[in-house]
Amino acid sequence: MQLALQYAQLKTSVTRVLQIPHTYMDVPVSVEEIAGYLYCTERNVKILIRKMSEMGWIVWTPGRGRGHRSMIRFLVPAEDVLMAEAKIHVEQGNLNHAMSLFQMEGLDGSVMDRFLAWLGSYFGYKGNCDSGNPETLRLPMQIRVLTLDPVDVLFSRDLHFVKQAFDTLLYFNPLCGSLEPGLAHEWECNADATVWTFFLRKRVRFHHGRELTADDVVFSFNRLRSLGTEDSPNRWLLNSVKDIRAVDRLTVRMELAAPNYMLPHYVSSYQAAIVPADVYSATKVADASMLPVGTGPFRITRHDAGGVTLEAFEEYYKEGAHLDRIELLYVPDNVSDRRWQQLNFQMGKLNHYKQPAPAHWCKKEVMMLGSSTVVFNLRKNGAQQALEFRQAIQLIVNRCGLIKELGLYHARPAADFLPTDSPGVGPEDHQPERARELLRECGYNGEPITMTFTLKNQPQAEWIHARCQEVGIPVILKLYTFEQMTKVPLLLEADVIIGGVVADDDEARCLIEMYKVGNLAVRVCATDEQRRVFDETIAAIENEPDRQVRLQRIRGMQDLVSKNFSVLFLLHTTQQLVYSPHLQGITFNTLGWFDFKNIWYHPGPVE
Repeated sequence: MQLALQYAQLKTSVTRVLQIPHTYMDVPVSVEEIAGYLYCTERNVKILIRKMSEMGWIVWTPGRGRGHRSMIRFLVPAEDVLMAEAKIHVEQGNLNHAMSLFQMEGLDGSVMDRFLAWLGSYFGYKGNCDSGNPETLRLPMQIRVLTLDPVDVLFSRDLHFVKQAFDTLLYFNPLCGSLEPGLAHEWECNADATVWTFFLRKRVRFHHGRELTADDVVFSFNRLRSLGTEDSPNRWLLNSVKDIRAVDRLTVRMELAAPNYMLPHYVSSYQAAIVPADVYSATKVADASMLPVGTGPFRITRHDAGGVTLEAFEEYYKEGAHLDRIELLYVPDNVSDRRWQQLNFQMGKLNHYKQPAPAHWCKKEVMMLGSSTVVFNLRKNGAQQALEFRQAIQLIVNRCGLIKELGLYHARPAADFLPTDSPGVGPEDHQPERARELLRECGYNGEPITMTFTLKNQPQAEWIHARCQEVGIPVILKLYTFEQMTKVPLLLEADVIIGGVVADDDEARCLIEMYKVGNLAVRVCATDEQRRVFDETIAAIENEPDRQVRLQRIRGMQDLVSKNFSVLFLLHTTQQLVYSPHLQGITFNTLGWFDFKNIWYHPGPVE
């Protein structure tokens, strides 16, 4: 890589400095001048000249005698050398490094388009059953996976990959809305739901070869209960558990401090996935560089700065994956929409309302279970403490205007965490004059508020910033990374947090999560009294044996944050997936992802 960069740097520097139209000619230059172009010693220049000559990139004619300069002739376009080098990096799994090669000044601007055209052929389905090569699906991915340790998962993309590598005791089937056997083939509870017993399947193996036992379940649950602090995202799942023990090699019993009919839902959460006791630490979260070990349909064989690779687990206890390998490479943030569209990689989650997919491609669409939100920090002094101030923000966000101006044709105004089957009348959110009245009523004096958000929510944050300015509220915008958004001290520095929640398939459990996760904005920014009410309400729900009554009460919990305007719901969004008709078995979940396990490739003509 270094030699290719040095050649391109030398060629573009000579062309620029000497102002010559092309370099397929002998050009006078000295070793000293080359050392200046490449920021190296003259001794290194002589080594580089020899190597470039051996590669057939240059012809070097040394100057003979005093006053005679050497001559160099460049034989290969710099762009061609960098293209060849970039392809090597991509094949080694590092797309970021490959694309960084084209940031050099003086290159032909079309080289990036040439590279992306090649990249489009690199992505997609590769291999076939007859060739003996692994059937592989390569996909680009823009947002990075932060963690693959189930106990630490907060964001939906991390959860999706955890689902590929791990299993849970029970599985929630969204198609029928009920719990089904997972690693446990059966389960039962006593009369008041304070003792739960789970019976494990035989012959289930972890990726490293050892058989699953009850001790692994006990270890995994105790690890979830004790790891981290009260701000850790998922330890609340087993807060009601008093004791967990292995009755025998394949039986686990859990004793609770109080009745909890939601416990089967909690243990079906992939944050409560089962990990091997001989691999994971009981006292710390797995390092980001550690490859996960679970019982799931895929082994994750790569997770680094370049991407994620999944390989089918041959000994999976259920029906195995059809494809042998899924490779996902991270695409740099600076790839524009125009260039991104050129990646004809057979599957995509692009904004195809603006960028139409090929006419013969298939489309699937799902309404995400969740909403983007405005959360006011009621644990910090400031204007947001006043109810009238929060009401004023509600009256100026203008959700329909936001959708229209930002071109969010896949969105609709939200009045709750979850979308309804039949959208009703949206909030009255375009009343700037009434908002100004409320600001006067609460004695607001124009002090600025700090608003934090991630890159994903930046357009919405900037829209709200502009609406605030129109009514005299100055806003300081503060961009956070996804990782920063998990840090409670950083969240508590903000007055307002623009974020969102995306629920998994189990509506009941995920709605409770909104109020229990220790580093999610809804709980982080709530007052002590609000948190107490959250916990008491959820405890009463857990104590209710009737499923329909529980769900009705869970849905009603939104009043705890909406009636006092401590949380404003912005938009529900639809995720659209487009893909080649040759890719079959596509199922789309409410996280906005597709189940890798069921994908297969149809080799013949497809209607």
